Amino acid sequence: MTARMLADAVVVLPQVLEVLGWQGRSVLQTKALSSWRWVACELDEAEHEARLREGLPPAADAFLLRCVAHRYPDFLSRPAPVRIEGAIAPRRTWAAAKNNLGGFVAFGERVALVPTAVARSVPVAVDAAYYGFGVVALEEPYRLVHLPEPVAVAQERTWVRRLVEEVVYDAVLRQAGQPLPIALGVG
Repeated sequence: MTARMLADAVVVLPQVLEVLGWQGRSVLQTKALSSWRWVACELDEAEHEARLREGLPPAADAFLLRCVAHRYPDFLSRPAPVRIEGAIAPRRTWAAAKNNLGGFVAFGERVALVPTAVARSVPVAVDAAYYGFGVVALEEPYRLVHLPEPVAVAQERTWVRRLVEEVVYDAVLRQAGQPLPIALGVG
């Protein structure tokens, strides 16, 4: 992705969120599941306040997550500190957007923000429908070309899901300049 495309994507982001119905969500660039992507989410204020009181920091890597889960056995079943709406991949090509968003299927809706010519192509229409991707045309930010398929929230929360939630939680707190909980006896 070029710097120019990223700049254009940042400019139209408010319109993209509006067309998706994601207004009021925080959007941050974070490395969740080994790929950098924009994640739209909302902080769960009650859980964040509880985490501050209890001194439970974001467990934003697999090793720390295991340590926290070992020390606090109910940690993995606690409410998520963030509600993830979905991910947005601003990319120049459909293949790059699809590759970026493919592994995010269990965590939220997936939306490609691509140039209009790409967004309106037949191969993209077929792939988007088949894989459940949303597609928004970059040059027409108000133009939702394909709706994202809603993601069913899994009844069973896995450690991978929790890890992604923790990575996003950490990114939300850092971006907002919120206080990070101080670990008490983790390890």
